[in-house]
Amino acid sequence: GNTWVRHLIEHATGIYTGSYYFDGTLYNKGFKGEKDHWRSRRTICVKTHESGRKEIEMFDAAILLIRNPYKSLVAEFNRKCAGHLGYATDQNWKSKEWPDFVNSYASWWASHVLDWLKYGKHLLVVRYEDLEEALLPKLREMVGFLNITVTHDRLLCVENNRDGNFKRSGAKQKGFEPFTKEMKEVIDPFIVIVDKALRERNFTGLPKMYLRR
Repeated sequence: GNTWVRHLIEHATGIYTGSYYFDGTLYNKGFKGEKDHWRSRRTICVKTHESGRKEIEMFDAAILLIRNPYKSLVAEFNRKCAGHLGYATDQNWKSKEWPDFVNSYASWWASHVLDWLKYGKHLLVVRYEDLEEALLPKLREMVGFLNITVTHDRLLCVENNRDGNFKRSGAKQKGFEPFTKEMKEVIDPFIVIVDKALRERNFTGLPKMYLRR
């Protein structure tokens, strides 16, 4: 999800985005800001998955991207097993690796958001699903947060190439339910905790659709 958002921001502003890390695959696919040191200030913003007070307080402001953890878990497991655009195999889903991944990633999903809410100096919270449903107003909000003014025509241009090269098509989604009852019992309480923390800080809470039925 964050790679897609970087694509949107780069096309809207005309300025490269950077990264706290270096990913050669992304660099070769056009994310030239990957090679810049994250503190160079030559990029419009910097991707980070870091959390914890020390790491968060290094940043003056942040766009906190939140995605439904059920969708996020599937997307990240696909990336882990098969790269940015690939898909995990049936063997991957049936292995012990998948439940282990759910147990570790679900708690990280919550602690990451909670840490940024607690220590972030200036935050814009963006839900991935809102970007999918209402791209133009959300993108305008993000670009405005970055102190850049863009024309409506520019935003329409971005909308015409909204997916870029780094958003998986939904065509190869698994036909089976990858989440067991036990997994849902692990994930759902984290959703409730994050929803409460957002509301306590006067941000919009999480939609009920985040809770799996």
